[in-house]
Amino acid sequence: MKNPPPSGASTAYTVKSLVKALNILEVLAEEEPPYTLTQLSRRLHLHVSTVHRLLVNLVRHGFVEEAPLSGGYQLSYRVLRMGLRVLDRLDFRRAAYPLLRDLNQRTKETVHLAILEGAHAITIEKFGSLQPVGLDARLGTVTPLHATGVGKTLLAHQSEEFAAQIAQSPGLPRLTSHTITSLASLRKELERIREQGYAFDHEETAEGLCCTAGPIFNHEGQVVAAFSVAGPSSRLTPARLAELSQLVRETSREISYRLGYRREPEPSRGALSRGSSPSREGASARTAATGSRGRAADS
Repeated sequence: MKNPPPSGASTAYTVKSLVKALNILEVLAEEEPPYTLTQLSRRLHLHVSTVHRLLVNLVRHGFVEEAPLSGGYQLSYRVLRMGLRVLDRLDFRRAAYPLLRDLNQRTKETVHLAILEGAHAITIEKFGSLQPVGLDARLGTVTPLHATGVGKTLLAHQSEEFAAQIAQSPGLPRLTSHTITSLASLRKELERIREQGYAFDHEETAEGLCCTAGPIFNHEGQVVAAFSVAGPSSRLTPARLAELSQLVRETSREISYRLGYRREPEPSRGALSRGSSPSREGASARTAATGSRGRAADS
């Protein structure tokens, strides 16, 4: 969760016009652009003249631009450059990039890299599917923690209190008939994820969409990100997911090892070889893959 301001500073340091301008940027970042002046006014519950005055300044300083066709407003490329600078500071992203690209090429499915942002997971890297039918998830996509592979992976390595907070707000809404909607069921799922080292999403976010996901640990043993291999359920059958989960687990270990994580044995040089086949872990993963769907549906 975001850190609160210093005690006593929440009102003393507040600049109301700045807060309103930042709220405009938040809306333009989270919603489908472009937004008209009237739409922004209604969305933020601010007078049109107030929003217009703030937009004039945001446009003047290059943070917002007018959409040429619709006449609405959208974030500018200056904001993109700022975001890319933040991504450049993420050492784990550089370490993960070649291994996730290799995972994408080997599986031919979409691979996502996501981080925890507040009560959601946000995608910061994506490798598109090499199959005729793939996923169209974009960078910056925000997804719920309780119903996605990367979300559950990130949540599994947070505190019990954090999971309880998520269950209260934003809650555990049912997105499909397979979505986990109770805190008790979610806790069992998170424990299973910690034990096996990967997570499944059996159409819990959207009908026909499945994935398997794994964590990335830093040198202190903290989960800094999660990644997933995702695709349509017609291709990602339980048997296929069981195979992919082992590749995900191996990739998770390799990336984490490169970041200095030493709590598990160093992966062998051939751990990611194309000829590797699932061992006993593959059999247990296959059992988990076939059983997880039923557990989610019962929650």
